[in-house]
Amino acid sequence: MLKLLEDVMIKLFSAALLTATAAVAIQVLPAAPAQAKSPTCAKAIELINAAIDISGDSLDDATQQALSERLSGIAVLAVGEEKDAITGYANALVDENITDLDSATDELNRVCA
Repeated sequence: MLKLLEDVMIKLFSAALLTATAAVAIQVLPAAPAQAKSPTCAKAIELINAAIDISGDSLDDATQQALSERLSGIAVLAVGEEKDAITGYANALVDENITDLDSATDELNRVCA
């Protein structure tokens, strides 16, 4: 009986110690920094979503042209991969040889998300 009581107390003490250690770690250790989109990426995505909300999934030529121009203007403020992804999407919008924006959208999401 004494051995059983001793085993139970050890397990309870271990669980309590683990819980206390975890609680202290949460309060003391800094959280990982949040990864936020850059303002440039956020604005590009905002413009794309607004155009889709207004026009639906099928953007007319005038909307595509206007969106492309706005995105090109934003891309000037970006650097590196962000600049390339935003410029690539803007160019894909008005390129007559591109009928599917999926690859440009995927790249923009990869870089900016």
